Amino acid sequence: MKPHRPARVDAIELSAYLRAIRRGTVAVAVCALVGAVVGVGWMLRTPRVYSSTSAVLVADVPLYLARKGEVGAKWFTIDTEASRLVSEPVLDATRRATGEQDIRAHLHLAAVPTTKVLKVTYNSTDKVAARKGAATMTETYLQLRRADLESRRDDRVELIGQQIATLNARLDETVLKGKANAGKIAELTANRTAIVQQIAARQAESRQVRTTSAYPGQVLRIGDTTRSRRINPFVAPVDGLVLGGLVGLLIAYIRSTRLGRASDVARLVPGRSVVTLPKHWFGPPGVRVHTWDPITVGVLGIGAGTVMVAPPDREPGEAERSAADQLSAALRSHGRESRVVDRSVLPGDTIPALDPHQASTVLVTGEGVTSEPGSVLAALAGNVVLIVTPRTRQRALINAVHRATEVGATVQGVVLLTRFAVPDGRFMPAGLRRSN
Repeated sequence: MKPHRPARVDAIELSAYLRAIRRGTVAVAVCALVGAVVGVGWMLRTPRVYSSTSAVLVADVPLYLARKGEVGAKWFTIDTEASRLVSEPVLDATRRATGEQDIRAHLHLAAVPTTKVLKVTYNSTDKVAARKGAATMTETYLQLRRADLESRRDDRVELIGQQIATLNARLDETVLKGKANAGKIAELTANRTAIVQQIAARQAESRQVRTTSAYPGQVLRIGDTTRSRRINPFVAPVDGLVLGGLVGLLIAYIRSTRLGRASDVARLVPGRSVVTLPKHWFGPPGVRVHTWDPITVGVLGIGAGTVMVAPPDREPGEAERSAADQLSAALRSHGRESRVVDRSVLPGDTIPALDPHQASTVLVTGEGVTSEPGSVLAALAGNVVLIVTPRTRQRALINAVHRATEVGATVQGVVLLTRFAVPDGRFMPAGLRRSN
């Protein structure tokens, strides 16, 4: 911002963001650290997850076993067997064994490349449930596969029986009836021999299928549950770090919208006297008077007139009234007649009339300058001294300066009250009171 140029109400400076980031570095770092510590504590409270892996070797499907109407296949696909491994009967058996309902959320399936081995990993916060889950799934899977192979074997035997029945019917049709020549007899005899051979082959196949056991495969191993881990252990600390940093940025932003030090006041209200009242501002009366010299000189230059001492946007408190007392005392030390009129005890909005021939200054505390009564009072007084604190919003100070300009008043200076306490709770020592 260029010097001696008042701040616009809608002005936004890039330097304000840089100052907010610079001043909020400590807040962001502290909040991020607190968030990371909370995240680590949350991670340590999360239960450990136990894993158990069971590997099963899937046996080939015999060539002669096939469902009705299907071509027999010796090989199988791992995808179809993996689907059987997570079928509903297997999941039901696992629920009963582990007591957990959402079984799919605990599973991880994998196939060993170039082999016929399926691996089932069951994860659970319960060590026993993890082992039971992996073991139950593979055992139930093999039972289902054995039952399926036996069913396919029975279907194959039934199909062969139907074929034998059909061949027997054809054999019965070859019975010689009536007289026949030698050629006909030879043809019928050859047909009967062929049919009998087919029947014998089907019977031999049927006996072979019935006596062959349905081998589904075997469980190679069931892993122990000694392996334990935490799922995504770094998520909670990182989330806490990020959320803490965002909270720190929010705090830095809130702090950046408020007045923090005298340089902020001088930047927002350039060309005006700024007085800072620090914590150690409780010396002898002679020393305190000189603290107000920058503003006192400006008020002395207006001659006979009225000065309103008020905060920008709120009702005055004890601190503002005590500041008015102090300014009045400083003016009296320079030989100026001065008294403080507290508007809160006046019957109306009037200000006591002044004798224009007397160099008299009256300080009036009133509502915030941006309020309607405060604006009227500022217009009647003609001169304003603003009282702010480090918690006053910067926008409120800018609006107060512009409102004073709009109503024709002049801002003689700004007083920044820093935080401190006194034994009796007053801003000033008990010896300084309002003059009336």
